[in-house]
Amino acid sequence: MAHRLISDEVFMATALDLFRSYGFEGVSLKRLADATGLEKASLYYRYPGGKDEIAMAVATDVVAWFQANVFEPLTGTGTTRKRISFVAERLREFYAGGSKACLTEILSIPGAPEELLLALRGAMQAWINAFTQIAKESGLSPAAARSKAEEAIVRIEGSLVVARVVGDTATFERTLKLLPDLLTTP
Repeated sequence: MAHRLISDEVFMATALDLFRSYGFEGVSLKRLADATGLEKASLYYRYPGGKDEIAMAVATDVVAWFQANVFEPLTGTGTTRKRISFVAERLREFYAGGSKACLTEILSIPGAPEELLLALRGAMQAWINAFTQIAKESGLSPAAARSKAEEAIVRIEGSLVVARVVGDTATFERTLKLLPDLLTTP
């Protein structure tokens, strides 16, 4: 029987969706194998560290996505509001309009390896710092900018939870629409 081939990109997208849906404890190598059509041996060949290594690879990919689509655009050219609106649109795509859970929230539940939790903490700090910088650029004091950054992330993350629980993404969409105001108005 021929072995199934799957690109790294497709594998990572599938693994991301599984971790978003089931969390760290709920994703097994069998579940990954079933979803990708790969044999467990193929998973171990690609990721000798098993599920822990796969979760780290997914988290690393998500951080790279945030770097390219959130952090870097916030430091680009254009008005602060335009850059924030661009980032809001990218977040809308990443979270599928509010229908996809936040990986940071799901994977930070106890049970994940310490290395993964440290990576998630670093990613969250980077997000807070990026939002703080753009808020400071819009004229807010460092303390007010940090507060606004944290509030914006809490609203984004909270709206994802609300969307998942009530089955309605309106709160998420409203949060993204208000993001430029959240980060630029005192």
